[in-house]
Amino acid sequence: MPILSGGLFYFLGQIIGGNQMKDLKEHIDDVQRKCSYYFKNTDLLLQAFTRKSYSAEYGGENNEVLEFLGDRVLDFYVTKVIAERYGFFKSQTDTYYEQEDNDEYCIKAHRNEQDFTELKKEIVSNSNLARRIEELGFKSMMYLGQSDIDNKVWTQEKVKADLFEAILGAIAIDSDWDPDELQNSVEFMLQIDDQLQDVEDGMDELKENLTQDNAVSTLKELAESGRCSIPQYDIPDEQVYDDGEYWWSCTCYVRSWSIQKTALSSSKKGAKKYATYLVLCDYFGIEPEDE
Repeated sequence: MPILSGGLFYFLGQIIGGNQMKDLKEHIDDVQRKCSYYFKNTDLLLQAFTRKSYSAEYGGENNEVLEFLGDRVLDFYVTKVIAERYGFFKSQTDTYYEQEDNDEYCIKAHRNEQDFTELKKEIVSNSNLARRIEELGFKSMMYLGQSDIDNKVWTQEKVKADLFEAILGAIAIDSDWDPDELQNSVEFMLQIDDQLQDVEDGMDELKENLTQDNAVSTLKELAESGRCSIPQYDIPDEQVYDDGEYWWSCTCYVRSWSIQKTALSSSKKGAKKYATYLVLCDYFGIEPEDE
């Protein structure tokens, strides 16, 4: 395990939980490359990897303040990247007519505030940040005190997510809050374009495969993945009379999308399926087929 002496980090190699811990100082160039940022003061990078339990035992500063700063950096630049990917001004479109249209800020069709909230939430989640720390190979370089070793904290998502944020906090301080450096590191460390594309591909697949028969399961999948609120269904106990016949009625409402549709069918199940289908057609911007 690493120890501190005279303000310098030293490392005594140790196997923890079956994993060989690595000396960060020996891998510092590789770590900086994976962060897409090279430090003027590498002590800040060492501090980002230092847990409170370690500094309590051996002295020096830990990564808690850097984690606080990095959390703000992450939130801001992920929001900025999403806005840049999905937002535009009307004047940037072929349909803009200067004499009649205001040059307003818009988002891509069939997206709303809830979509962006859930997308950002997913990207900055502890599980996603922890996954990236694993992929970057940084977990085995943390400076841990004995209490952290006893509790095997390196296996915890929150601890790995804290490390991710602390690294961004260290970059913020070292770069004097340089916006280009910060955005570059956020995008590079997260591989955010790949994540956004995965989301787009998943939504496109759901849209292309949407049918009346799979509408209920599709909406359930979207709700369970956090892409919309849980749908609310209202099916009256009695049939309604319409156009000379009695029908079962169902209303489907998705609060986060502000979309509500009512459908009639010869069965309760059919009414629910078609009402759900109409909601998804509205959300995806496609023309619904007749029941």
